[in-house]
Amino acid sequence: MPTDANDGPPPSPGGVASYDEVLGAPKCSFASSCDSGILLNGRANINNGAEPNQPNTLNTCTDGPAGSYHSDESIDRIVVTRASGGDGDLTEGDEVTITATIWCWGTGSNDRIDFYYASDASNPVWTQIGDRKTCPGGGAQTMTASFTLPPGSLQAVRANLMYGSSDAGVNKCVTSSYDDTDDLVISVRPNTSIQGLVASPGKSKHDDVQGAVVYAEKDAAADMIEKELQELNQ
Repeated sequence: MPTDANDGPPPSPGGVASYDEVLGAPKCSFASSCDSGILLNGRANINNGAEPNQPNTLNTCTDGPAGSYHSDESIDRIVVTRASGGDGDLTEGDEVTITATIWCWGTGSNDRIDFYYASDASNPVWTQIGDRKTCPGGGAQTMTASFTLPPGSLQAVRANLMYGSSDAGVNKCVTSSYDDTDDLVISVRPNTSIQGLVASPGKSKHDDVQGAVVYAEKDAAADMIEKELQELNQ
């Protein structure tokens, strides 16, 4: 676990996630918000920053093993909150905001992040939220995305932080040497006014097959060389 895992801001009021061994990712019970706490801090087994229960994804997405903690890229925390605030449990139809606390390498100009949601965490079909975003700077950064909770009692959100920019493939994740993908599962109350809207069914995560590899081994090696050259020129 990263050495400074508890140095960040305290968990948000509401739900704090615990790791779900069946789903393979942090999960919150019913609450007005959902906070991963320290469960996503770090990436893979990088130096001084091994991520607990890695990779913390609902399908076959994995984290890149290169680099070191808080020098190279990592997603350290994800929080989901209702945009309008309030103490009631998260409910279908609520507009919510995903806030990801991340670490961007260098100036941040080479790092990008995608956000997704899935209406069924047990059979996730990922929908991207907005466009891919570039880190606004280097080091610790906070990036957000908002969407409306669809029908579904057990939903999930995803953040995918990457060095460079490539197609996410069928599994909706970029998995190169410095990339991090993390999911957070949230419990959602029903809203009878939208019960007629049913999310599209998806295949089971157990049937999920790894999509096209975004970076071949030679491309991953090129990434590492490129970063080393940029560090020498800084």
